[in-house]
Amino acid sequence: MGKSAVKYPPVLHFVSPMKLNSRFYFSLIYIGIIAGLIGTCLTYLLHYIQHFAFGYGLNGEEMSFREGVLQSSPERRWMVLTLCGLVAGLGWFVIHRYGKPLRSIKQGLDEPQQGVPFFKTIAHALLQIITVGLGSPLGREVAPREISVAFGSLWVRRMGLTDIDAKLILACASGAGLTAVYNVPLAATIFILETMVMSISTRSLGAALVTVVIATCVSRFFLGDLVQYHQVVPFEINPPLLVFAGIIGILTALLVQAFRFSGEKVPFWKRTDKRMMVLAVVLFSLIGAISMIQPEILGNGKAGNQLTFGEMLTWQESVQLLGLKWIVVILALAAGAYGGLITPSMMLGSTFAYALAIGWNTLFPHLSLEGAAIVGACVFLGIMQKMPMTSIVFLLELTRSNAETLMPLTLAMGTAIATERLWKKYRKR
Repeated sequence: MGKSAVKYPPVLHFVSPMKLNSRFYFSLIYIGIIAGLIGTCLTYLLHYIQHFAFGYGLNGEEMSFREGVLQSSPERRWMVLTLCGLVAGLGWFVIHRYGKPLRSIKQGLDEPQQGVPFFKTIAHALLQIITVGLGSPLGREVAPREISVAFGSLWVRRMGLTDIDAKLILACASGAGLTAVYNVPLAATIFILETMVMSISTRSLGAALVTVVIATCVSRFFLGDLVQYHQVVPFEINPPLLVFAGIIGILTALLVQAFRFSGEKVPFWKRTDKRMMVLAVVLFSLIGAISMIQPEILGNGKAGNQLTFGEMLTWQESVQLLGLKWIVVILALAAGAYGGLITPSMMLGSTFAYALAIGWNTLFPHLSLEGAAIVGACVFLGIMQKMPMTSIVFLLELTRSNAETLMPLTLAMGTAIATERLWKKYRKR
């Protein structure tokens, strides 16, 4: 008999998880640091443009954007907003007319290996910061998210990450950019899972936490532990507030549908149309004219929230601020301007709820006006941006409210979600 062939077991290659995923883990650290630096730089740039445009804080005095705009002359506000229209019209015409097509963050996540175009996205984001600094009524939060994703797109292509890893990296970059300017690490983590990844796993949760915490630490190192809205006196969570929260959730959900309807047709022309440049100047000049009467409509909406959260308005002033902010946001969008809707949404919700709360107190006293405004801001934001869980935590972190505030926030959000679902079923009939 011949010698039988000896069979050896296959060679097993054991690779440690750390070694296997080292590029992915290193990418998370890189994205966190980059997003924190981007948020810091954009914050300084925004403040510099605001101070220079409206002429405040140049001598070292400390004041908010709202106070700075109030001390500027009405004529100056009109001229700055007209300039803003010229910059917006010309800038976005050039961006859309020349070079590679602009891609949104969502489009970048759908094709993570392609991502977003680097230089064009940065130019697009910087233009948002410049126009918001010049008084555009839109938000600033999209710009740091877009630039973070632009750096992330460049990084994942060079690192050769898989589609799954690349998509998660870009999603984390978007959330890290959010916390870098708002100092909301937990809300930004939920934002990544709820709106970017749209799923929850231990891997995505861990990746989100790592990038967000690093980005927050970097921005806090340069900017400090910023609190966007300071609560002077914690408000009472009592039965009137809970009942009001349930009702305001229903009404705010309907208000959001009306706001969406009012903005469905804007912009009227494609941004590559030369007429958009002229239209932008005209519409932003109109916004400037409105600011001569109501300066608080300028900027992303923080000024209005400061007034409602601080209980510094009458119901007539709150209704007026709601209507004018609504109009100028639509005008800015019609002019072809870009920007976020997080803080504008909060302002629309807070002024609406604040005005109703004053009327409520004439019949059923002991309702906190500040609490009502925070609840309204949370619900409008959550329904408008389709991120209910993020919005609840976002308002808690922005105002540094205590955990008891979760009860009216979640109650209002629950009735708002139910109302929106019923509204959609009604529309389908």
